[in-house]
Amino acid sequence: MSLVFESDALKLNSTAPATHVLLVACGEYPDLAKAGYGGLAPLTSPRQSVDAMANWFLSGVDGMFPSVGLPAEQAFHNPEAPLGSIEMLASPAHDYVTPLGQSKPVTRSVLINVREAYKRWLKRLGENPNSRGVFYFCGHGVGDGVDQVLIADDFGTDSEAPWTATFHVSNTCQASIRKTKATLLFLIDACMEFSPDLVFQINAPQALVDGKKSGEPLCTEWQVLRATTTNRQAYAQPNDTARFTAALLQALRGYCGQQRAGQMYFDVTAAQLREATSAFLSKMQKPGDAKWQKLGLSQGDGTWNVGIHVLTKRPSVLVELDINPVGFRPVAQVFMERNGTPRDLKTLNGGPAQFVVPRGDWTYGACAVGNLFPEKLCTDQQLSQAVVTYRFDIA
Repeated sequence: MSLVFESDALKLNSTAPATHVLLVACGEYPDLAKAGYGGLAPLTSPRQSVDAMANWFLSGVDGMFPSVGLPAEQAFHNPEAPLGSIEMLASPAHDYVTPLGQSKPVTRSVLINVREAYKRWLKRLGENPNSRGVFYFCGHGVGDGVDQVLIADDFGTDSEAPWTATFHVSNTCQASIRKTKATLLFLIDACMEFSPDLVFQINAPQALVDGKKSGEPLCTEWQVLRATTTNRQAYAQPNDTARFTAALLQALRGYCGQQRAGQMYFDVTAAQLREATSAFLSKMQKPGDAKWQKLGLSQGDGTWNVGIHVLTKRPSVLVELDINPVGFRPVAQVFMERNGTPRDLKTLNGGPAQFVVPRGDWTYGACAVGNLFPEKLCTDQQLSQAVVTYRFDIA
């Protein structure tokens, strides 16, 4: 078992509501070429990405000593379902070093190991209907034009039946929601590019657990958040966190959440997380990029309003301001202000200026040194999205 974290509270009472996390990264794929799939290269980003996810979950007060745990705007926090467990499978399978500097052994992400870990994850979730389950995968994936199939690290080990080391995402979800009442969130950072070989397989990829697609589900709140759309790829820089995972983590660091009535708590729900992740994913790409990536279509059921993560202060907004034409940048400044706060001025010498402000009503504008152009203003703008970009036209 590759359990890198189990809370003391859960050891005392396994039926307490908790958040249970299963993290899977497949990167080495040593037998791709042997099976005739040399075009699918090994990946360096999955291990970086899965470590980044684990660090976010473990850097909060549940995974650290309360005196050193990071606040909810930087790490996981959910008082209704505290962090209960994290199991990690990865390739390469070197030890994971926690934010506290502890080395934890990690099991290689071959299919049989993923299956067994998934069953353990569902069993933990079955202890309490108010628990939350997060399943994360980063690695190779393909599609058949409709559904997505994920590829375990031992793909090709059996060169005569390489597709036996894959699993079907939608069927896994359908089986899972009939085995637990807990809220489920599936985060899939993998391609969904069409594969003719997949379509023509006699023995289709199976779900991670047995079950049916018919019958009344036990789970009424679940969602799949995919890195890309049907027939498209997901991208990553070598030896860096994958693009979708980076956007997801930025969204989780204080940029989304809906306020509870009468309280200063903000629930980060699946719906809120999807919107903010999409905004940051777009923000980190250039228009017209041949490798443009956007989130896949929503899949799931329920209101998507159950808090996976909880903020303790108002979510932030990333505001990016610029002017057009850009030739005015050397003499221009942009600013943000609102009642009770002084004007925050920034130059544009290095390109567009960025501000991080709490959600709410703000005024932003542009002005010039020596009044070379009239001041431009957008007054009393309600900022409620994760990312806002605006360019002032200087006629």
